[in-house]
Amino acid sequence: HHVDVSGEPQYMERMQLEYHDKAREKGVYVVSACGFDSIPADLGVVFLQNHFEGTVNSVETYLESWSVGGRVPGPMIHYGTWHSAVYGLAHANELRGLRSKLFKDRLPALKPKLADRFPVHKTDVCRSTWCLPFPGSDRSVVMRSQRYFFENWKQRPIQMKAYVTFSHFIYAFVTVMVAAVFALMARFSLGRKLLLDYPGLFSLGAVSHEGPSEKSMERNRFAMHFIGEGWTEKLAEPTDEYKMPTNKRIHTKVSGANAGYGSTCIALVMGGVTILKDTKNMADNGAGGRFPPGCSFCSHHLGSEVGQKGVPSKGGPSRKRKRKG
Repeated sequence: HHVDVSGEPQYMERMQLEYHDKAREKGVYVVSACGFDSIPADLGVVFLQNHFEGTVNSVETYLESWSVGGRVPGPMIHYGTWHSAVYGLAHANELRGLRSKLFKDRLPALKPKLADRFPVHKTDVCRSTWCLPFPGSDRSVVMRSQRYFFENWKQRPIQMKAYVTFSHFIYAFVTVMVAAVFALMARFSLGRKLLLDYPGLFSLGAVSHEGPSEKSMERNRFAMHFIGEGWTEKLAEPTDEYKMPTNKRIHTKVSGANAGYGSTCIALVMGGVTILKDTKNMADNGAGGRFPPGCSFCSHHLGSEVGQKGVPSKGGPSRKRKRKG
């Protein structure tokens, strides 16, 4: 079996295309994205669906991060993450071709369509009020699990959008500027070389080869909020269209400490332990294959097990109400 913390959609989907059938032949599981932030995102969506008591149409996720006792000066991100982001963006143009081979049929275009929000917008979902689209692999990972549920369990696939939050507008603005330069440079070999040779310069000090200090990691906390909307009623088929607007909204949350390192390590190890101890309850009942974490571990309590191993993680309905009309 194999688990990893890769976060590049192009790599993960190419591995699924090339090795899913080979993994099934050997009866082994290959599960990528087993760290932060894909484990909270993918299993968090599954948790919301399981507790919705109705039909989920859409989920929006909001990721916030903060330091207990104030931020510790110094870098926040290890060079390895930066390196992966550089090449993930450089190969992003391969995704369309990969997906046309991997997924012969498109997921159904269900209504109402989840509307795009303005790139920089405010929210009252969490303490951090300014939001930007999250550039990570969360949506790619979540939607592969949703495809599995649709094709194998006849479950209506959700629509999903992911956002990252900031406490002040200036932080969001600076992030946009850094991301714009990063995206432009990552398209060219010379630009990629400069990004990799001078990570501190182009990240404004956020990235280093040493990564965050122990004190910084100890103080780090994160929360991922899930806003799900849908209907209290269930229809016979997953592609049936509702004749009325959504009438239910639920807010769930997963939270923990030391997101990129402590929580990631524990999630990775517990993912491997789960495969070894309970293979028969994995996706496709133990037959093996290449899967994302959501459909791999949906029959397990991986989130609570991670919490029991030392990460104060939790998930649950924090607000639930019906919409008028």
